[in-house]
Amino acid sequence: MYISEISLTNFRNFQSETVLFNPGVNVIIGHNNSGKTNLLRALQFIFDRTGNNKPSIDDFSKNISDFSSPPSIQISVLICPHKDEPDDQNVIYDWLVENPPNYRAKLTYIFELPVKHHEEYLDLIEGGKKDDGQYDAQACFQIINKKFLSKYVSRIYGGNPAKKEKASNENLDRFDYQFLTAIRDAEREMFFGNNTILRDVLNYFLDYDITQGQEMEELSDEQLEEIKQREDDFKEKSKILLEELIGRIDKNEILKYSKDTGADKGGVPNFDADASEHDLLFALRLVVEKSGLKIPINNNGLGYNNLLYMALILAKMQMEVSSAFMGDNAKVFPILAIEEPEAHLHPNLQAKFLKFLETNLETNQQARQAFVTTHSTHITSAIELNSIICLYTDIEEEYRVGYPGKVFSENNEGKSSKIFVQRFLDATKSNMLFAEKVIFVEGISEKILIPCFAAYLEKEDKLTDNHTAIISVDSRSFKHFLKIFSFNDDLPYAINKKIVCITDADPTIKKGNNWVSAYPFTLESLADEETKAISFHIDDLKTDYSENYENINLFHPEEGKGKTLEYELAIINPKSELLITTSFPSQNSAHTPENFSELQSILDQETDNIIDKYKEMRGIDDINKDKILSGIDNCTWDENEKNKAFIAAIYNRIVKSAKGEHAFYLEKNLRENLDKDDGQLDFIIPDYIEGAINEIAD
Repeated sequence: MYISEISLTNFRNFQSETVLFNPGVNVIIGHNNSGKTNLLRALQFIFDRTGNNKPSIDDFSKNISDFSSPPSIQISVLICPHKDEPDDQNVIYDWLVENPPNYRAKLTYIFELPVKHHEEYLDLIEGGKKDDGQYDAQACFQIINKKFLSKYVSRIYGGNPAKKEKASNENLDRFDYQFLTAIRDAEREMFFGNNTILRDVLNYFLDYDITQGQEMEELSDEQLEEIKQREDDFKEKSKILLEELIGRIDKNEILKYSKDTGADKGGVPNFDADASEHDLLFALRLVVEKSGLKIPINNNGLGYNNLLYMALILAKMQMEVSSAFMGDNAKVFPILAIEEPEAHLHPNLQAKFLKFLETNLETNQQARQAFVTTHSTHITSAIELNSIICLYTDIEEEYRVGYPGKVFSENNEGKSSKIFVQRFLDATKSNMLFAEKVIFVEGISEKILIPCFAAYLEKEDKLTDNHTAIISVDSRSFKHFLKIFSFNDDLPYAINKKIVCITDADPTIKKGNNWVSAYPFTLESLADEETKAISFHIDDLKTDYSENYENINLFHPEEGKGKTLEYELAIINPKSELLITTSFPSQNSAHTPENFSELQSILDQETDNIIDKYKEMRGIDDINKDKILSGIDNCTWDENEKNKAFIAAIYNRIVKSAKGEHAFYLEKNLRENLDKDDGQLDFIIPDYIEGAINEIAD
């Protein structure tokens, strides 16, 4: 069985919300204050039987506005079958709301004011009203906290909560909830054997090589005899050691005061040399051995200590499910909840730990279900999409829950997209699940340059403040990632965040059965051939996404005029020296920085022809041998447009083979220019880029 969902009413930031869980590992992500810890605390109210978990006034949702009746907190969980073990149904039988085989059991935690206090409440709560007769929430909570909170009671009901049938403590005690908070003192918990957790675990694994966790009745006579022999040997040897230790102590000097005070009348104090294994477990301390040295645990790294502590907890859970050790107190359903396991851990160790946890749960070795909250993209990149639960605030500022693994359809396209996203969801791309807003771009060039363009538009701080992630889809694979964010009433599992896609226009011409890249100025001269002013993938993105989902927006260069980002930068900044970077060929080429600068310099000159100059640079007699030259020659645009387009086409050709490197140096040029106090050069940002940044920054 497993906990399939939790419903929360009036609990912290959840006014009314249901969150679905998965069997095995559940990785809960979200921005700060999205409710990750609150989910684990809610589970704790039901399943943690070890301490006082009474809510405080701050556990009530601050969105409560109606105080005409005493507010209450309600937390319900559903338990469903999953690879059942025989004893599972016996534990939850009294809580069933749907019968086997596809049973559903329900537990409901309610924190409420008993009915006998309602009349007093209704009288006093009138003092929490404002002049207009509306309730003042802050004043009402103050009254509740001062006059009634101590009278509130907690109850856990099994089955239909309307029947108010309390779940038995005996069955609730069969669940084990181990909660490792973000602020945990792993060193204190692991120092010595006198710590309860460590001592109990050591005790459980004593002679484990013989018992293997079996009950004593299940062991053979030979095994029982071997254990007895070990105990006798230990008792004899330990007595010799302790007697020697006692002999070295001047106990008469220590104990003489007992005689002087008369304490010896009640019996003469002495030291006992008889000690069992369990007694001497107190003397053990945990150390780390490395390169032949013994390092005290408090000198070990915090990250490794956290891992050791989590391993200790798992060992404790193994102990508590053992009927041989715990008898009728053995747990049936151990639950592990961990806040931020990435604390002090190297990224590789984060991924390794999550993989271990997945494997552990699949084999039901210790925990049966785990809940992990995290801010680590390394963890989300190491886990299956189905395991991720995303808590977020949508574009309407409402708290929502998204399930990235559930958004993909079961048809071939959906399955293909899910495999693609899972494969490419590395630590960088995983950031899209944590961000409040996302810009999807084609490649590394845009990823490098977009923040710089935002700085020129004085919007870079907005991108940072809005927690905007810029994600490269590595070509045109937008559709696979957009499925996660395709939100509407029919697709509630999707994540309703503002999304902007920036893509190239990439005009094409059909050659035989293939579509090949073309420049926009060549299209009109090819009227007899089949051409496309913008790429097919843009039409698909519009039809499938931006025209159907309000949260998804698409930006691209002007149809019929645009091509790539590099082309757009050059056509609107044709004379800018900032475009020239060290990624240009340095020699033996018509495309050296010097030659390109010379082409820029004669743009407005009437005496020199820029196209003739380029032909001379390249040593070309027949313009038909060059796609750019032949295209420009047949173009009917005015001379100024043609010259700018020509410069843009040459620039695109120069940087095409090293776009990423060029973008790096171009960003450097632009940043240095922006940082100048005097002599700052003008640089224009393409309209479609400006539109995209303005959309995401609002």
